[in-house]
Amino acid sequence: MEYVKHWEKIKSRFDAFWQCELVDRCCISVYAPKDSTKGYELTELPAKYEDRVPYWTDGESILSRYTRLFESMYFAGDAFPTITLNFGPSGHAGFYKGVRFRFEDSVWFFPPHIDWDAEKPELEIDPDSYIYNSMINVARYLADNNNDRYIIGNPHFSGDGDALAHLRGSQNLMLDLAEGAPYIHHAMDHIQRTWFDTYDAIYNIVKEANNNITAVSGFRVMGSGRTANTQCDLACMISKGQYDEYFLPYLQRQLKYVDKGFYHLDGCEQLRHLDSLLSIDELKAIQWQAVESQPSPVKFIPELKRIQEAGRGIILYVEEDELEPIMSGLSSKGLFLWMDARSKQHADDIVKRVEKLTRE
Repeated sequence: MEYVKHWEKIKSRFDAFWQCELVDRCCISVYAPKDSTKGYELTELPAKYEDRVPYWTDGESILSRYTRLFESMYFAGDAFPTITLNFGPSGHAGFYKGVRFRFEDSVWFFPPHIDWDAEKPELEIDPDSYIYNSMINVARYLADNNNDRYIIGNPHFSGDGDALAHLRGSQNLMLDLAEGAPYIHHAMDHIQRTWFDTYDAIYNIVKEANNNITAVSGFRVMGSGRTANTQCDLACMISKGQYDEYFLPYLQRQLKYVDKGFYHLDGCEQLRHLDSLLSIDELKAIQWQAVESQPSPVKFIPELKRIQEAGRGIILYVEEDELEPIMSGLSSKGLFLWMDARSKQHADDIVKRVEKLTRE
């Protein structure tokens, strides 16, 4: 694997992570600039809209800017180069007829005109979907030009409930959930089957180029076989009863569908759903998202310990001053941390600290 050393050892640490075990230390991914005077970053988003479309959808353009990024980066610990298929969060909503979208700093979706008063609204996949066909073409291009240089990550959509919010509009969906609208289960089932079909299509395109590894690039995590994250970001706005009724069954189906599945817990408001999540046998780990303006994850050591005591791993971004209290408060088994560093030396020093702090 180009850009990284000890690739086989990195893979073995991730294998151990998914089993909540240790090889020698917990998993730690650290990115740093090779030249600390220049740093590293992806090419800025073009100012003109017509230039943003290829920025998001052209395989050659995407690979070119990621190659420049990788060449300016230092991958320390268990970090590895990965390119995400980023067509917007819960972007499978963009496959449906009538959905409008814009390419900005992310891909933004706007609801189609659908009769949501019907018990089974007509949700139709657009066979000519620009989002879907662009994603397939980019996946093929990246697979054809990989040459063992990077791991192609999953598409950036995993939340079926969030895709429904794209299609219905978040405010409307909140009202529908409160009223128990009859269409919700029908729509969730349809959207989830779309996710299954899309996951299979991409997995079959990239698995050979990836050597049967799947990455979730945004969280710097990988695993052999089918690895994926699930999520339901709108869960921070709904009750436990609504979550268990309308979203938990579909999260369980997603997690059962893959070999290594984890949940993106977006903000401490979702803690009211933690017991429900831990009831899913197929859940392997929880990625704790420290949302801006919310307390540090250090403040939630008891909750994080509950996750580990339930036999699940933890995926967590930490700041440098959080490293020691997190590792002192948690077992290193089933712990994957990711960080950013100022320089190569700084990154190596962080990895050495993790080695010393690792404990069972």
